[in-house]
Amino acid sequence: MSHRLSVVASVLATSLLSISAHALPFAPVIDEFWVVKGTALAGPSEIFRDSFGDGAVPPSGPDGAATYGVFGPGGMTSEAGGKLTMTPSLGDSVLITATFADLSTVASRTLATNSANPNFLGQDSSFEIHGLYDLSMLPGVTGQGFGIRATDRAPPLSNPGNNTVQLNVGVNAGTGDVSVVLRLLDFAANTSTLIEIFSIESLLPGADQIELILSKALDSDQVAASFIIYDSSDNVLGSHAMTNTATIYDGEDYIRGAFESLDRVPIPEPASLALFGLGLLGIGIIRRRRRTSGLH
Repeated sequence: MSHRLSVVASVLATSLLSISAHALPFAPVIDEFWVVKGTALAGPSEIFRDSFGDGAVPPSGPDGAATYGVFGPGGMTSEAGGKLTMTPSLGDSVLITATFADLSTVASRTLATNSANPNFLGQDSSFEIHGLYDLSMLPGVTGQGFGIRATDRAPPLSNPGNNTVQLNVGVNAGTGDVSVVLRLLDFAANTSTLIEIFSIESLLPGADQIELILSKALDSDQVAASFIIYDSSDNVLGSHAMTNTATIYDGEDYIRGAFESLDRVPIPEPASLALFGLGLLGIGIIRRRRRTSGLH
């Protein structure tokens, strides 16, 4: 009887290992995050840059211990060697249900809601929000992704807002291609609207990093998106500017820059689930037989 139990236990362990193999964490890496601002009286200038070199994960950053407002702080897992690694499966549940992702971690720069602050990104200014990510960790399924945001949301600062423009690297649900995706998230309406999607599959061989960019012109409420892909020698392998733009400043007069990563809760493959069920069934049968024979 003990031999049968060990066999079933072995089958069950194999099943669990199979499930675990499909549940390895998605852990994207960001190298730099920065913001450029311009006004009618001054040309563009860099107002913020985080090179992730102090070893302290967000909310810590160049502005101090409260540089960022972090959603899903458990997903900010390590910072070393000028790189921040995120594990969004350790973050929090996404706030918009009309999305492929289940969990996320987001870091939004705090200093941007007071018009007297030089970091303020208002409608009468231009801006660029940049995020430079490694391409060593690519999303494997729809719902996984990493990218940047331009958001008017700041609930901890009593500015709830409703709109976020999101530029992510993700997986196209229709084609399976790794793609750059521009979306408009409306947290009041609970909607996620696809603005444009562009496949980067053909650019991935030899690719090392991708720079994602959200930009807005002076006195405009339209946010544009673009990206640049580099090889390991910082040569440009390809770039693209999205044709369509997203409307923001819908009742709010400020924008904050943010970066993020997202994940989908791993679901075991049917074969693994069946094997797992058989293992449990086998243990159940053995336990019933042991009871019947008076072995307790």
